[in-house]
Amino acid sequence: MTESPDRPGWIPKLEIADAQIKWVFSHFDGREDTFNQEGDHNFTVIIPEREALELKEQGWSIREVPGYEEGDPPEFLLKVKISSRFFDELKIYLIKNNRKYRAEKRDLADIKRSTTTRIDLVIKPSRWTHGNNSGVTAYVEELYAHIEQSRFADMYDDLETI
Repeated sequence: MTESPDRPGWIPKLEIADAQIKWVFSHFDGREDTFNQEGDHNFTVIIPEREALELKEQGWSIREVPGYEEGDPPEFLLKVKISSRFFDELKIYLIKNNRKYRAEKRDLADIKRSTTTRIDLVIKPSRWTHGNNSGVTAYVEELYAHIEQSRFADMYDDLETI
């Protein structure tokens, strides 16, 4: 996670295996609520403290949230946006019963706490400046969400839906 000596200011992509998701702050489905506008697809990843401090030094927008109860350690959170703004097509896949499906935005609602068993992802940094403020926004470059399904879902998966 250090700068490249031949490219000063360069920030490497993040590759996170089995990401810890902060589900209460996540909007894979793009629903509107107090903290999210309708159609904004994003989620929050919990970053271990050591890595979070290093990422913060690079300019990533890491938010520190105090522990829920006295004595609990703080959590370090990174908001990750899902957008095709920087990509020709999103590389988001749902893994269901050992099959990989390319997900469209409408399929992102399938990624939820109750059925998702694992998420692996590659995050692309995007530098921004607005007046005197600057930072790094995190965007999904690749995402693989393992979705738990019933035994019937696999049996009927190949049938056409009408």
